[in-house]
Amino acid sequence: MRINKIVASCIVSVSLLYSTVTVSAQSPSSSQPTNKKKVAEGVNSIVQIPKIASKGVKVANKQIGKRYKEQELIVKFKNNATVESLGIIKNDLGLYGAQKLNDKGVQLVKFKKGILIEQAIKTLNASTNVEYAEPNYIVKPLGVSDPYYSYLWGMKNTGQTIGGVPGKAGIDIKAETAWAKTKGSSSVVVAVIDTGMDINHPDIKDNIWVNPGEIAGDGKDNDGNGYIDDVNGWNFYDNNNILFYSTEEDYHGQHVAGTIAGNDNTIGVIGVAPNVKIMPLKFLGPDGGYTADAIKAVEYAKAKGIKISNNSWGGGGFSQALSDSIKNSGSLFVAAAGNSGLNADTSPMYPAAYNLSNILSVAAINNTGNLASFSNYGATSVDIAAPGENILSAYPGNSYAYLSGTSMATPHATGTAALVKSVYTAYTPAQIKDAIMKSVTPLSSLTGKVVTGGLLNAGKALGGDDDIPGVPLTSTSVSSTLSSTTDLDDVYFFKLIKGERVTVSLSGTAGTDFDIYLYKSTAKTVKDSAGIVAFSEKAGTSTESFTYIAPSDGTYYLDVYGYKGSGSYTAKVKYGTAAGTYENTSKDLTYFGTWSTISTTSASGGSYAKVNEAGSSIRIVFNGTGVVYKGMKNSRQGIAKVTVDGVITNPNLYSTTTVYKAELFKKTGLSAGRHVLTIEWTGKASAGARKSATEINVDSITVLP
Repeated sequence: MRINKIVASCIVSVSLLYSTVTVSAQSPSSSQPTNKKKVAEGVNSIVQIPKIASKGVKVANKQIGKRYKEQELIVKFKNNATVESLGIIKNDLGLYGAQKLNDKGVQLVKFKKGILIEQAIKTLNASTNVEYAEPNYIVKPLGVSDPYYSYLWGMKNTGQTIGGVPGKAGIDIKAETAWAKTKGSSSVVVAVIDTGMDINHPDIKDNIWVNPGEIAGDGKDNDGNGYIDDVNGWNFYDNNNILFYSTEEDYHGQHVAGTIAGNDNTIGVIGVAPNVKIMPLKFLGPDGGYTADAIKAVEYAKAKGIKISNNSWGGGGFSQALSDSIKNSGSLFVAAAGNSGLNADTSPMYPAAYNLSNILSVAAINNTGNLASFSNYGATSVDIAAPGENILSAYPGNSYAYLSGTSMATPHATGTAALVKSVYTAYTPAQIKDAIMKSVTPLSSLTGKVVTGGLLNAGKALGGDDDIPGVPLTSTSVSSTLSSTTDLDDVYFFKLIKGERVTVSLSGTAGTDFDIYLYKSTAKTVKDSAGIVAFSEKAGTSTESFTYIAPSDGTYYLDVYGYKGSGSYTAKVKYGTAAGTYENTSKDLTYFGTWSTISTTSASGGSYAKVNEAGSSIRIVFNGTGVVYKGMKNSRQGIAKVTVDGVITNPNLYSTTTVYKAELFKKTGLSAGRHVLTIEWTGKASAGARKSATEINVDSITVLP
């Protein structure tokens, strides 16, 4: 190990390394030599997760997204064949419990235990009566499955408590909005110029860059770049291809890499750009690193065509050589502003303070939206702020740790740059920087502190939410900020089906006057009133609400508009009809086909609706935990088809005597939220009834809270 490296060091507030050296690691609280054990036991608290990590490694062996229900297969039969048509195959596999999934010959079939699913599929696919057989895969809502996602306040701040401090909802980089568009491209490679990292950590191992011009382990410089066996990057600190030494404190680069590109794999954490690749370029050790090695790393990345690099380090004096290398790198050089709590306009820290157009300098904020106490700032020299206090990410030993520093803020910006490059592949480094700078979330706490006065906003950087089509509304609540002078509109889109009721409510910062508008599917812009179908615009308040019933299926656009003032807001959307009883005449029931309304005092609301025609149905979208369908039974009624969220039941409405307000169907135990009930005519008569006794009817629908 070399000693007295005095040029650069990691920009992380918890790493108080060799502070007696002139360019020691930046610390917000101490200038004395620090006991590393105390640091590790203090703010650098490691989250040990051996059970999750070991389980995750097994699942990661090409099983992610491919789990399935045991002893079940989805089978498509040919020419109206059935399970009974399979003969000996049925007996060999012990097939039973067939359920029809559609009218195209697709059924859900169970098979006996002790048979491998691969063998069952192979056997069925060999049958002339089967078009295909496949597993009944387990699917989940398209969200984040990594178990520690709720601790990543920088990605999504719901107000959760981190490090003992309750956060402020909405103070985050809007990662989920960005992910709705992309989670990055594997063709985008980010150079992490830092300490080393364990490239076999389960959260980054699948995202490590591989040098296509090098043959591993042959002891040759296959690509002729001067580095032998640089298969995954290079260690400039030790001048070899070993990218991780546990004795050289290679945790910092690990943490940075996890924030940039931690895999979306049900393990640990997720990075801002979980599908991009990381090129590890180590030039820092426990005692810092040389400017010369930093330049070598920049030049290495340039030679490999890298367009984005993360640089969570700094210290030493102005270096023209390093400045020139960065200037000519052809890449966006994302750099940590520093942890001295100083004004970088008057107390510059390099490399972040080099006056170069391709440097993006990043300050740190905490989970309440305030500039971190340790963070450097500068109205002309520091570009943006990003989450940098109590950030959880990958750590050596298959572990995870909270770290604080502008080092932690920087990879949030780098990951966002990688997302922008993934979507806009032709963007130059200048265009990537411009997209990030123009899309920040303005915060009063950052006014005069950074060039943009705002917080990194990955969602807006990928296309913005200022006009139609906006960004997808992925949950029933969304929080953000608006300004009547700089950011007038936040536009969200969601789908509604015909007859679906939607209720939108808004609350906002005191003193603001924000309004809400709903635009129909054919609307082109929110810059005028054309296409508005519902709105709420009370004077002098941001407390607004409206309810709308969709007249047709389609995509609708919600515009949260900053009429007056600047501040935060929360919009809540409730889909479906609320708890209560809805008579057959209710506008919340959508009818398809020609139904007749029959008046009678025996019905719950003085009438019921009936039909005896192919293609007829009724539908209600409701918000509750259960539903009850009531109607009439008599000798003219047949079999109905009732579907709740895709699950089919066939109630029998036939009776030799007339019964009003009969409970024909009841479903309870649903998860609270949006559900769809459909009642369809089948044309089927009950056993013992006349062939024409196939009517169905509806008296009332009751939604249970």
